[in-house]
Amino acid sequence: MHDLIIRNARIADGLGSPLIHGDLAVKDGRVAAVGVVTGKAREDVDAGGDVLAPGVIDLHTHYDAQLTWDQTASPAGALGVTTVVVGNCGFGIAPAPAQHRDAILANLAEVEGMSLTSLKAGVDTGYETFGEYMDLLKRKGVYPNVAVLASHTVFRTAVMGDEGSTRQSTEDELAQIVALFRDAMEAGAVGLGSSSNENHRGAGGFPIASRLADDDEFRALVAVLADYDHGVFMATFGEKHGIPFLEEMTRISGRPGFYAPMFYFSHQPERANNIMAQAEAARSRGLPVYTQGSCQPLSLSFTLDKAYILKAMEHWPATEDHDELRVILADPQFRDAFRQTLSSGDSQHIFKGRWDWVPITITGLEKNKALEGRTVGEVATERGVDPFDLFLDLGLEEDFATKYTFFLLNMEEDGVAPLLLNDGTLISLSDAGAHNSLLCDAGYAMHLFGHWARDKGLFDLPTAIRKVTSDPADAYGISDRGQLTPGAWADMILFDPEIIGITKMERHFDLPAGGERLLRRAPGLKGTWVNGVQVFDGENYLDVEAPGEVLTKFSGGLPTLGMATARAAAE
Repeated sequence: MHDLIIRNARIADGLGSPLIHGDLAVKDGRVAAVGVVTGKAREDVDAGGDVLAPGVIDLHTHYDAQLTWDQTASPAGALGVTTVVVGNCGFGIAPAPAQHRDAILANLAEVEGMSLTSLKAGVDTGYETFGEYMDLLKRKGVYPNVAVLASHTVFRTAVMGDEGSTRQSTEDELAQIVALFRDAMEAGAVGLGSSSNENHRGAGGFPIASRLADDDEFRALVAVLADYDHGVFMATFGEKHGIPFLEEMTRISGRPGFYAPMFYFSHQPERANNIMAQAEAARSRGLPVYTQGSCQPLSLSFTLDKAYILKAMEHWPATEDHDELRVILADPQFRDAFRQTLSSGDSQHIFKGRWDWVPITITGLEKNKALEGRTVGEVATERGVDPFDLFLDLGLEEDFATKYTFFLLNMEEDGVAPLLLNDGTLISLSDAGAHNSLLCDAGYAMHLFGHWARDKGLFDLPTAIRKVTSDPADAYGISDRGQLTPGAWADMILFDPEIIGITKMERHFDLPAGGERLLRRAPGLKGTWVNGVQVFDGENYLDVEAPGEVLTKFSGGLPTLGMATARAAAE
């Protein structure tokens, strides 16, 4: 007697093999048989010829805080995700000594565009150490499987307090930071997350703490990985570090390194290609160096008082006080100064004044409703005014209620496609759980299947599925997941390949304390299962005993994806 049989499906094994028509049986949370399955099951599902595939493994999320109040990690399961990796960029919430907990949450809120009010209202504070955080998640239960990266910035704050964002560590402090990382690895961390990206700022506009680490601190931390038979190092880099530094980290640790983020920059069209080529050259020398890229345009939606992306740019005011902002934003001197910023050649400024890429998404006044969906550039041209002035004047007129969407990166698909085709690019960068009121990119895999595979023909469907299932599992050593083969865990999604995709973003106010977030849906997704238990039925999350596992055991082997290709290219 099987627990579940899904019959009459087109089954993708997640390894890139052609789809097969048949049945799949589940017993005790694992795939028991694939093909022609006879016998009975406690539950029998007719797939109606839809595609049954492994669930998506989302390598780049920020559900660390949300998981303490939301078992489902919404919208993960509703967008086909069955395993999430948290702690990315080194921005987690553990360890959290009582005296530094407020600072850790405040830094997380600022750098990841979260509501501090929602974090304070929602986060379960029943832990201090990394191990206690892992135990908390296990005790509460999780719908998706969860792997946790240890958080470099949090370690620095736990040891150094606010000074972690202002100076390098002393020898004694570094020893404590390294000890915290070792404790995390012993407790089941999948590796280390960090950042030296110049755009990453914490509370008060100060650099996020890991940006103040010198290179020797990075070397000391990744050396810890050499003592374990598993583990990865992922880092969000900017100008300070690049692939050569990541190569050094992999040599020291003997473990895979992952560079993020890799987007296509319209103002630097060779940037991503150069990063990809450098990583491929490293792999040709036997070093497991990979990149994390996105298959979607990067967009952020915000109001003038919470202009996340502009805050990182010179002259934009740090305050969110409306009275102060009205004075500053109306000042002609400020406007002229910021125009100079927009025209500067700073490569870290990802907004370059492309007002034709800035739609007016939501207006606050009824008389302005006709502007919704039109771009700032279009309306400014029509009115014969400067687009930056229109942008500010409309927001001020509507008392900061106007919501704009900035389309920033990955806008030219001819430039994005080669990045996605490369097997050294791990397609991810959802940032799910973060930037809640700014974006919702958690459905990237649904977009990959619908837009890039079906509509554009960049991949066949089995390859697209492999790119977001077995490839990330292989890369991070997530054992027996990302594939539908006998003995593997039954993490699965059922979808109609002719319909699958993602909707536009919709506004919700369902975070703790009524916090706002943007969500998308996945038309064509019929169901999501984690360890053989259905968690989403195509419309709603199901009220089940949380089936996910907090992952603490990982494969010790090194990834193979992209290695043979890189060696062949080098030869």
